[in-house]
Amino acid sequence: MAVAESTPIPEADLNRWLTQLRSNDVTLRSDAAHQLGKLGDERAVPALVEALSDSDEYVRKSAVTALRRIGGPAAMEGLRQALADRSEQVVLQAVNGLRDMRDREAVEPLIRVLTRRERSLQLAATDALIRIGADAVGPLMEAFKDRALRRRIGNQIWKILVDMGTKSIDPLLQMLTDENQYVRLTAISVLGRIGDRRVAAPLVHLFLDDPRMQEAVVTTLARLEERKVIEPPGSHAADREIFLPKDVVDGFLGRPREEVTKVLTEGLENPSAKVRRFALKSIYALFGETALDHLVAALQDEDIDVKRLAIKILGKMRNKRVIDPLLQLILHDGEQVEEAAWNTLKVLTDLREYDELRARVAKERAGGRPAVRKYAKSKDVSPDWWREQD
Repeated sequence: MAVAESTPIPEADLNRWLTQLRSNDVTLRSDAAHQLGKLGDERAVPALVEALSDSDEYVRKSAVTALRRIGGPAAMEGLRQALADRSEQVVLQAVNGLRDMRDREAVEPLIRVLTRRERSLQLAATDALIRIGADAVGPLMEAFKDRALRRRIGNQIWKILVDMGTKSIDPLLQMLTDENQYVRLTAISVLGRIGDRRVAAPLVHLFLDDPRMQEAVVTTLARLEERKVIEPPGSHAADREIFLPKDVVDGFLGRPREEVTKVLTEGLENPSAKVRRFALKSIYALFGETALDHLVAALQDEDIDVKRLAIKILGKMRNKRVIDPLLQLILHDGEQVEEAAWNTLKVLTDLREYDELRARVAKERAGGRPAVRKYAKSKDVSPDWWREQD
């Protein structure tokens, strides 16, 4: 930090240390850099920046320390230059200085420091980037476009973005429309880990806009729901399996109905069972009774959990048109969904009707079995049969 203007530095002192900084003696040069830092006069910055090219590591380290103390734009430029130094200690001092100054211009060179082998430098650069905050998000996400960088420091970048917390949310939301899929997937994952209800609607919009991102979006929304960042309306909070969080519903309602219907209908054919379950739940939440045909069709889904969800939702709709499809499901799918189907049928019928349905299923099952003839076991009449009676 520079000395206040009310206490001017004597010209003689400044010149003495500037002259000593050019000494042939390493110790004198290092001490001069240290003293110039204590003076805090910005006029010393050019000489200290030049000292960053000194052949001696300790002189360079002292120059970096001095630049940290003086501060200002010119000093920050010198510290950014020092990030490329071969010495671990010199770079460490420079990283910490830029961290304290929160220099947004240092983001890209700090990302390069992440690739260094020294653990201390990786940790220091991580801390610096976290403190710089939102201004670092864009360059960090750009690194994911480089395959080599993605493999080398991808996990570190992910952690940095998560540790930034809510500071990174707005720039990450902008990344949801990036053309690079690795950038979009990383943004989705980080937003889910940070946890903020503001991300629900943008994630829903991404679900509608990009089928390739649907599974990642559904996974992230589920994580937010598990952490109770987003929740169903109060009256439905106890049954998360069926009802969508209000923030998710609002995200769908912000788009044209025809578009939402088309995408969700296509979502019922998605290869991911997770996406199909989400689409089914969304269709019911948005369209209510008019979703009946989609729910009945979902009874034929190959995934047991999709079938169970459809069965449970049908119980909420209380429409007796579904009784026969449920009976057929019981007869053909057996134990896998039988309990859920009978529970729904119990809701849809009175006791007499329910018992009649039970009897009907039992009769159809019995009628479908081949007759088995039973033979009485013949009595053993061998001479020693009586010995076995004891």
